Amino acid sequence: MFRTAIRVVLAALCAAAIGVVLIPAAAEALAVTGAELVDGRLRVDGVNAAPGVFVTVESTTSAAGVRSDGVGAYHVEAGDFRADDCTVVVSDRRTRTETVALDGCIPTPVDPPTTTPPPTGGCVIRPGVPASVHAGDLSTYYLHTTGCDTTAGPVRWAFVAGRVPVGMTGPFTQGRDAGAVSGRPTVEGFYSFEVRVTDSAGATDTETFDITVLGPRPVTVTTDLPAGAVGQSYSESCARRSTCWAS
Repeated sequence: MFRTAIRVVLAALCAAAIGVVLIPAAAEALAVTGAELVDGRLRVDGVNAAPGVFVTVESTTSAAGVRSDGVGAYHVEAGDFRADDCTVVVSDRRTRTETVALDGCIPTPVDPPTTTPPPTGGCVIRPGVPASVHAGDLSTYYLHTTGCDTTAGPVRWAFVAGRVPVGMTGPFTQGRDAGAVSGRPTVEGFYSFEVRVTDSAGATDTETFDITVLGPRPVTVTTDLPAGAVGQSYSESCARRSTCWAS
């Protein structure tokens, strides 16, 4: 019994040393029990979030949230919420992320306009190279401009049409003359979206960008453990190894 207790303590210390978080086998993950968007009014209910943490509900262009109660239940309500694809990502940043469809929601047209209007002044968005990202990876797609007047503040970005990858949000301002779309995409597929920029002088320009979301990266386990031999006992611990982790 004493040896067993010592092994448990050593295993816990080893896990702490290498940054591994141990979750009890009985731990449950966040779940969504109801989600709807009617006339811009969002309602999302769920259970099993980490108790007392902030649960977020994000579409590609809007976000809302609330703190879960002592047993992990949560109820999110928000007005003027926009979800063009009628999909949101719900997360407590501790357990599993859920991508859910919104009841009562009517999707907006998916295709960007076929013709892009010319810039109204010297502020121009630089065309972007199509990007490929993996589902689950924290990804940022930058939007750059040239010739924009920023004397009264940074340029302002607006979503125009199309679809930003599910799990990513934007466009938002990055610095004074750039922007970005960022997040962890959750749904594979091809996404095309159009954005507009406006500078201090009121000049505007629009541009279309393309992002392809690929499948998640495979999970690998890396160790430097020595090989075992048939018919011989084998014992090794993280405390005696220089590397022992999962990625």
